[in-house]
Amino acid sequence: MPSPLELTASSFGQFGEPAGTFCLITSEDGSGAFALDTAAGGRSGYSDGLMLTLPAGRSLGELLARSVPPDAHVLAVCPGRFLDSPSPEQLGKRKLAVLPAGSTPLTVGHMQYYLRSAAETAIGLQERTADDFFERVATSERLTIVDDSSGSEAEFDHTAGECVWNQQAGPLEPGEQQIFPPGKLSVTANEITAFRPDARLLGLNGELTLHGWPIVHRHADPADAADQQKLFEALSAVVSHPVTLRVAAGAVERITPQTSGGRPAAEALQRLLDDDPRYRVIWELGFGINATTEAIPANCGPNEVYGGPAGTVNLGLGITPTTRFALAFLCRRSSLLTSDGTPVLGARKAVRRGRMQRVSSAGCGCH
Repeated sequence: MPSPLELTASSFGQFGEPAGTFCLITSEDGSGAFALDTAAGGRSGYSDGLMLTLPAGRSLGELLARSVPPDAHVLAVCPGRFLDSPSPEQLGKRKLAVLPAGSTPLTVGHMQYYLRSAAETAIGLQERTADDFFERVATSERLTIVDDSSGSEAEFDHTAGECVWNQQAGPLEPGEQQIFPPGKLSVTANEITAFRPDARLLGLNGELTLHGWPIVHRHADPADAADQQKLFEALSAVVSHPVTLRVAAGAVERITPQTSGGRPAAEALQRLLDDDPRYRVIWELGFGINATTEAIPANCGPNEVYGGPAGTVNLGLGITPTTRFALAFLCRRSSLLTSDGTPVLGARKAVRRGRMQRVSSAGCGCH
């Protein structure tokens, strides 16, 4: 195991100004991987530091409510544990950030990388990027997702049906929780953690290109780990060999590999759709805006925040535990454009424009 990574609480800008207690929560598998600067005052800036282990059989929400001061800033990094989001009553006025370390097989080295990356993330810049995104999306009736390399194009009319916009980026307010590292914006057809098989992004139509590292989340059953890895390996063909999805009213109608090298990924995805039609739903249209965190070439859930220099489009299919796995695909060559062709993010350069309300809530439910 790598040497313990010492965390200085004040390094994580999403919590805002240090005040009161900073609490690091980890699991038994994480003991020895992290150390917390708990000196009162000192360089941490907090009056107190608290490091807790989440016992087997106890939920994160229960531990928060029973053992963590009511106004604490809390970072949860629990290797091997799937963390369900605490209720608003359990969270109270605490600020909570969760590094998803149970739904994908993160190594200690991966987790330490994401923690260091989060400490380097410019939260103020990220907030301005999010504001810019929502302002320009709000003033455009329709959006277009294009992949200039393959020629694929999909239109997204976000005024069609119900859309919930989510922000997992920028500073936290009391009572809010966020993924860690921060840096993802998204839109879903329903509350992000409450899957409805009949919900659709009705205005999403056309072709989308998958080209980048896939992510395969599982829920709490360790027996799913072998099939999770097998599926990830098959889908990883899209890193070098793009696959096109034909989408109508927010549901996948056809999967086509652009070259023969993409056939294993297309076939694996087609089997999932045939076995469980709920995977046909584009559950989440996501946008990574973290410009500091690189995409790790492995099955790593936090890769979803990867934004590169200009933001990255990603797609989400399925949601655990409703579906056995939840899939996310980075679309690194794609761009999001407004109705007049102005790039919002992605491979084409973005410019500034208007304002939109969004929800700061509990990540994707795949902790």
